[in-house]
Amino acid sequence: MAPSLMNPVPCQYAIIRFLPYAETGEFANVGVVLACPATGYFDFRLVPTRKTGRIRGFFEQLDLKIYRDALTYMGEELERLRALAANVAMGNKEAVRQLFIGLVHPRETLLRFGETRVVMAEDPDAMLGQLFARMVERDFANKDYHDKLVERGVRELLRKANLRMYFNEAVIGNEDLHLNVPFAHKRGENVHLAIKPLDLAKDEASRVFDTGGRLVDRIQRLKKHNLLPPDMLVAVQRPDGNDQRILGAIDEIEGDLRKAGVEVERADNIRAITAFAKAAALH
Repeated sequence: MAPSLMNPVPCQYAIIRFLPYAETGEFANVGVVLACPATGYFDFRLVPTRKTGRIRGFFEQLDLKIYRDALTYMGEELERLRALAANVAMGNKEAVRQLFIGLVHPRETLLRFGETRVVMAEDPDAMLGQLFARMVERDFANKDYHDKLVERGVRELLRKANLRMYFNEAVIGNEDLHLNVPFAHKRGENVHLAIKPLDLAKDEASRVFDTGGRLVDRIQRLKKHNLLPPDMLVAVQRPDGNDQRILGAIDEIEGDLRKAGVEVERADNIRAITAFAKAAALH
C-alpha cells in the first residue's frame, strides 16, 4: 500500500486477460497490475476465483477448474512479487520497474498481460481501484457486454448447424426508421429472414420493461410502415432466477413482440432457432 501523494507520478499498468483458446483470440479481463517505480509501489487486483459467471458466459465449454487454478496461481505469484517489491524498493526503485517488465512480458499461457500503459497518479491505490472498476468490473456490467453474450450464443448455434454462412449483419428499415440485426438473410437487396437476440436477464422488472419496450416499439413502428422482413425471430435470454415480477415482465414483452408480428423463442432453444434459420438454406 502507498500513501496519497501530493504530486502525480508516472505509473505503469497492464490488464490481466484470461485467454483459454488462443486460436479464437477471445479473452476476458480478470485483473490489473500497477507499478509506480518512482515511489516503489507495486500492487494488483484480481477477480475473486468464486466469481465464475462471466467466464462461464464467455467460454461455455470450459472446465471452470482450469480457470480457478490459473487465477489462483497468478494471485500467488503476484503476492510474491508484491512482497519482493516492498523489500527491494527501499533501496532500489529501478528494481520495481524491472519486476514489472519481467512480469508482463509476452507469454503463451492462459493468463496473459495486455500492452503496458502509462497513467499519472497522485494516489496509486485509488488509481488501481479505478482501473479495475473501469477495465474489469464495468467490462462485464454494461449492456453491450450482455447483448454480445446472447449474440455470441446464437452465432455459435448457427455455426454448429452449418447455417452461419447464410446470415450477415444488416439494417432493417430505411433512413428514418431502422433496426440493426446481427443475423439477417437477404434475397437480392431485401432482408427476408432475421434473428434479433434480446437480453432480458435483468435484476429488476423495470429494466425488463425498459429494454424490451424499446424493441417492441421499434418493431411495431417497422410493421406499421411495412418495413419488417417476412420472417423475423427474437431470441430472448431469460434470467436463471424465479422472481415472478421479472418473469411476468418478460412474459408481457414476449407477448407484445408476438402481437407485433415476430416469432419469439428462448435464446437457448436450439431446436426452435435452428428450425427457423434453416429456411435461409432453402432459397
